[in-house]
Amino acid sequence: MAEGYGLAPGLDLRPALGTCARLGYARVPASVTGAFLDVLQEEVDAGPFRPFEESFGPVRQQIDGYDVEIPAPAFPLLTTLCGGIRARVRADGRGIRGTATWTPNEVGIAHYVPGSIGITPHMDGKWFRRLVVVATVYGRAGFAICGSRDPDDVVERWISGPGDLVLMRAPGLAGHRDGRPLHLVHGPMEGERLSLGIRMAGRRD
Repeated sequence: MAEGYGLAPGLDLRPALGTCARLGYARVPASVTGAFLDVLQEEVDAGPFRPFEESFGPVRQQIDGYDVEIPAPAFPLLTTLCGGIRARVRADGRGIRGTATWTPNEVGIAHYVPGSIGITPHMDGKWFRRLVVVATVYGRAGFAICGSRDPDDVVERWISGPGDLVLMRAPGLAGHRDGRPLHLVHGPMEGERLSLGIRMAGRRD
């Protein structure tokens, strides 16, 4: 089933989902195939990019991008990928509260240009429910989990590259009322980078 959605053959999210429920985050390298990423890149690169605000509260960022509501007839490959990840989360997350009904309905496309600072320590919006999955389409950059809003207060750091997934806990996963991890994303190591934030958005009260 995974191959039909562009996911790597034999992809098993059970260990990562367990870690995410417990710690608030997990990474799964090489989860999306290169062949699928090549055609997905063409689809998302043609989208309506716009510059994002450079600051919100204490957070600074230098990115552009856009949001897509899922399912999206104009983005069939993106819709397919979300369907595959949803199926894997539901199947592999059995026993973890909140995974059985996780339904991604929005994707945030984020484009990082050369020299960008990326995004300083922040939490994803509390209106995203249960789980946020970040997939890198192209480019490489440092990704870090932080203990505070100090960018030097790093709990764990790694490099995210094409096809990698990062799972982050959102309110409602495994019974957590919140549980969102503070994290930062550096600008691309070279060239440009594009990532997808696959999420289940609720009301933004």
